[in-house]
Amino acid sequence: MTTVAQLPAAIVRLEDHVVHRIAAGEVVQRPASALKEMLENSLDAGAKHITVVIKEGGLKYLQIQDDGCGIRVEDLPILCQRHTTSKLRAYEDLDTIATLGFRGEALASISYVAHVTITTMTASMQHGYRVKYSDGEMLPPGPKPAAAVPGTSIIVEDMFYNMLPRRKAFKPGPE
Repeated sequence: MTTVAQLPAAIVRLEDHVVHRIAAGEVVQRPASALKEMLENSLDAGAKHITVVIKEGGLKYLQIQDDGCGIRVEDLPILCQRHTTSKLRAYEDLDTIATLGFRGEALASISYVAHVTITTMTASMQHGYRVKYSDGEMLPPGPKPAAAVPGTSIIVEDMFYNMLPRRKAFKPGPE
């Protein structure tokens, strides 16, 4: 009796949205890891006061509000794209970096696994701006003027809404 060898599966390049979601799962493994990344951003922004609100263990709602330097309105279109950062310009900058985060992956990763709304205001702005993100991209209509105080508020809702096996792995936590 002879057996026919099975042909190996073809090698294909994964689509960007698949790659980004897999990478996001490495950075944001649970709501606590998203909170850690956002806290580090607040500290790097010079925040003296940080407020955190968590509902259903962070799966339903996670908000961090700080009084840091805020985000320039010109930076909002690329804020949640991968590898965008204000902290370094060249590889050699890694030798002198003095911040907690620098890779430009945290907000991008969070935006691939949750609905993200950011309200921010710098000291030089007359008002703040609010913008929503999904899958690393700013959603239309883009930055809209909003009442705010200097600093940044990040709201993360429905974490892992698009990764049901991961979402189901978490038991609902206390608010």
